[in-house]
Parts: sequence; C-alpha cells; structure tokens
Amino acid sequence: MTPEPVPGRPDIYRLDVPMFEMKGTTSPYVLDTPEPVLIDTGPADAAEPILDALEAVGIAPADLTYIVPTHAHLDHAGGAGHLTPLCENATVVCHPDAAPFLTDKAKLEHLARSVERAIGMPEPYGKPRVIDRKRCSVLGDGDSLDVGDRELQVIDAPGHAPHQFCLYDPVGDVLFSADANGMSLDDGHRPTTPPPDFDLGSAVETIERLQEIGPDTLCYAHFSWGDPGEGTAELREYAEMLDTFVKQVETARDEHGDDVPAVANALREGWGHWTLETDVAGVLRYLRT
Repeated sequence: MTPEPVPGRPDIYRLDVPMFEMKGTTSPYVLDTPEPVLIDTGPADAAEPILDALEAVGIAPADLTYIVPTHAHLDHAGGAGHLTPLCENATVVCHPDAAPFLTDKAKLEHLARSVERAIGMPEPYGKPRVIDRKRCSVLGDGDSLDVGDRELQVIDAPGHAPHQFCLYDPVGDVLFSADANGMSLDDGHRPTTPPPDFDLGSAVETIERLQEIGPDTLCYAHFSWGDPGEGTAELREYAEMLDTFVKQVETARDEHGDDVPAVANALREGWGHWTLETDVAGVLRYLRT
C-alpha cells in the first residue's frame, strides 16, 4: 500500500486498506505531525498493511502516538487491538461510548456477533482483539487532541452510530468525517445507514453541526477525500440524500415489507453499492422504532 497525501495537505496521508478483498473501500488516515496519529484502523487484518504504510511515511511503530478509531464499528476499529501491541507507545483515543466495546472482552464479542448477523457472514471484518483499558483514553464533544503542531477538535457525531465522533484539523481545514457524511465511492456519494443504531434525526443534526464548521475538505472513511473547497456543500448534499434514501426505502417497504433483499433490489438502480443490503436493513429497523 502506498500512502497518498491529501491534496494541499502534505502531512496528511490516505491509506487504502482492502476489505472483502476489495481496494477502494476503506481509508484510514495518517497525520505525520510531531505526535503522529492514525485515524481509524480498518478491519482486524489491517495491521500489517498499516505498519507498512507508516514505514513508507517514515513513522516507526514505536513513534506512533495516537490510534484513533472514530467509532466502534469493526471496519473502523477492528485493527486497533492488533496494532496496540505492535505500536507500544500509542494511546488509543476513542468516544466514551466506544471504549467499553473495545476494552471489554464480553462486549467486544457481542459486537462481533452482531456484525456477523448484520453482514450475514462469519467474521466479515476479521477477529478483533480486546484493547488493554490502560492503553485507552476517551475524548468527548468539545475536547481536543494535541498532536504537537495543532489541536484536532472532537465533534460528537451520532446518527450513524451513538459512539462516533469526527475530528477537525483547523490547520489543514480538513474534517475527518468518519461515517457521518456517508461514503465517497467510485460510483458516487452514497449513504451509510447500518443497523442497529442508525437514526435519521440524529444524523441530520450531526450534519448541521458539521456544516457550522465550514470545512474546506472532507476526508471520508469510505473512501478518500472529497473535492477541495466543497466540504460544506458535500455535507448539505448528504442531508438531502439521507432524507431521500429513507423515503425510498419506506416506499419500497410498502410493497415488499421488511424483506431486505427485495427492498434492496427495488432500490439498486439508483443506490447500488457494496453495502446496500446492510444500509437498507438499518433504515428498516429505524422505521420500525
């Protein structure tokens, strides 16, 4: 994997971590700051390619200061428990509600089983490892993470998941948007609304808060960066997209009930992407609550 710098930000690198044996799906980010940071880890089997990428940037494993899963979903945090023993000086920084899932074995196993049910296959993101609670620190809304030459601002970002935060880099004017602004894939901007916690109202409120920041560029976790100068517009577009997607799922449900594959097939022409069934399942669950 060759780390690729974000345009105009030579100290921020996007990684391409394969998932389901596909590239162009998941993108952790490395900040080559005085206190180096890895934002998101990808799935459990991502540790080796991430270490290779750190080496390519010039960061030794022992020099990595922070590992920051933006939320506890295992396509974002699954590699954290594998990386911490290898990056012996790194602190895992996460949302207060994410920490129990990552540091408690029973909760992590419960999370892994729920992922298997949602995806419909065993260990879709590999087998995660629990993190030593002593290696973990929590940050909440309004806190900041000092990385030596700047402070990354923490913004609570529920809607996609209650244990999610975003990070804003005021020096680069970059927002690491986690899954709060959907996915920027080769075939376009797409929603990400998985079960069990998707909530439309909270998601839209989060997007409105992020718009107030007015970021120049979004760094999506799936996949890569948005158009420079269009960060706020992309946030606004996503709020409209979410509303449309939920309404179309609801309309398809009127015909197909809660049959996830049938609803997904009804929406595939306009919304087709690799997580469509999971996103439909999340919206159907939301509509039942």
